[in-house]
Amino acid sequence: MQEHELRALLGPAYDDTDIEQRLRIDEAQAAIARRWPEPDLADTRREALNGAMLVVLGDATLEDVAKQMHTARAAYEDALAALTGALIVSAGRPVQVRDGRGGGYIRDGSEVDLAARAGISRLTVRKALGK
Repeated sequence: MQEHELRALLGPAYDDTDIEQRLRIDEAQAAIARRWPEPDLADTRREALNGAMLVVLGDATLEDVAKQMHTARAAYEDALAALTGALIVSAGRPVQVRDGRGGGYIRDGSEVDLAARAGISRLTVRKALGK
């Protein structure tokens, strides 16, 4: 990473860093780019570099970052359990939906319907329903 890129990345914090910190960030950026080279993984690379910079700059420890991940994972598991419950009670239950033009249509509560409404795969619906 060129100095101007590092300066842009760190912003005002650049002046508070030493050569070793800048080198560690540069090495982390290169390793992260090798780990996730695909163009569609730019968000993943950005988050990984943010985690690296938090540790290098002393704003967080490995344990702090890991705790955030565990908290997020627990929240994900809770949300998945809630979705499973919602799928269970919605399965096979027709629902009338208004279309905003004074009309409406019936959602049939089938696996395909539930998957479309929840934005998930039919396989995920089947798993939630214990099939």
